Amino acid sequence: GSGVSVETKHASVTFSAEGVDIGLEGDLKEHYDRVQGGIKWVKRIKRIGSKVAAGEIGTAFEIIKEEIIKENLVGNEMYLYLIDELTGDPVQAEGWPIKITEPSELVPY
Repeated sequence: GSGVSVETKHASVTFSAEGVDIGLEGDLKEHYDRVQGGIKWVKRIKRIGSKVAAGEIGTAFEIIKEEIIKENLVGNEMYLYLIDELTGDPVQAEGWPIKITEPSELVPY
């Protein structure tokens, strides 16, 4: 469609009635993709937090199952980590993380 385009050596931006299209190359594209990924996570956390605050724990858990667990599951294994509340780091001790290889009703594959 018609619109206005601005181009540089590593980036282009096109403004049209359909919206904004951004074209990036190299490091700029990598950084842009990371920022977009971060925005996606912030929106998820906001939705989950809003559901928890409203007392809709079941709905919050459904969001976690459908949008986080299923999307980020690689293969048929998951790991449960114990997180140190003071440092926010995973606990590194014998038996941790716990490898989960069998699905359950609460955490399906």
